[in-house]
Amino acid sequence: MCWQDQGRAHHPACAWVRAARGRSGQIPLIPSSPICNLINGYSRRLGGSMKKPLLMLLSWFAFGGTAHANDDLLYRSSVIVTGDREETRVPAIPQGFELAAQKLTGNPDIAHNPAFASLATGAPVMVWSYTYHDRMFGTPIHDEQGTRDRPFDLTFQFDRKRMDHAMALLGEMPWLGARPKLALLVEVTDMARSYMLAADGVHGSDLRSSFEDASTRFAIPIIFAKEADLSAIAQDKVDAMSHESLARLQSRLGADAILVGHLDWETNEPGWHAVWRLPLGPDGRKWEVAGVNFDAAFRSAIGGAAKRLRPTK
Repeated sequence: MCWQDQGRAHHPACAWVRAARGRSGQIPLIPSSPICNLINGYSRRLGGSMKKPLLMLLSWFAFGGTAHANDDLLYRSSVIVTGDREETRVPAIPQGFELAAQKLTGNPDIAHNPAFASLATGAPVMVWSYTYHDRMFGTPIHDEQGTRDRPFDLTFQFDRKRMDHAMALLGEMPWLGARPKLALLVEVTDMARSYMLAADGVHGSDLRSSFEDASTRFAIPIIFAKEADLSAIAQDKVDAMSHESLARLQSRLGADAILVGHLDWETNEPGWHAVWRLPLGPDGRKWEVAGVNFDAAFRSAIGGAAKRLRPTK
């Protein structure tokens, strides 16, 4: 493995291997791929003036030609930490390991495996690289909040072979390759109104954003229907839609599966109550969650769908 000095002027193709400067101003060394060294070295020989088309071409051959390039995302996870120092980074590794394991296998409940805790404890040796992204980028450092307590997105890239071995010990297998595109048919009832969640809808922008976060978390691409697609569907008749009607909508949206759900705000037990199902999937039974925020409700939706759509042994 090569080690690359972050102080050099790196091109965008190598941005993912950068780390943030620490409070002391020292520049840490972080692992990088040999291709980053190749691109940066070639650019320096050109006086740092590598043309963008040439850079992109080299990047395409470098990353697009790598057999596991797309699957590498499945071995990656991000957590939010305070500061870019070891005392907050190392304790975050087990959480990052859990998130990566959920995404890699499509099993949101993988941490419930009795053997998981011991594997998570040993997860630091599975980390191939890590990077920081300053969540306050552009905000000048002016006080303690802006230095030691500054929030960062900490991204871990886990070693493929070690992760695969760990998953095998859990009786799980990596879910590699293309993931199914999931269409969403969701009725929302909040304290003010009821509506169908649509890609171009006036309401629910924060819900759509949260759904996208859940999509990234489990590497399941999602598709929102547009208002025009939903205009003929009565909100109180969603559960009564025939399989034929759902199949037509799924096909029109270019999806591989369709998730039907209800998200209702509960006043008795403050929080959202969500009920989900995959009516055209291998397991059409409902699953639900209650008393949660909508982020948790959508993690339940996408994670539950992933668990039901992933390949069986």
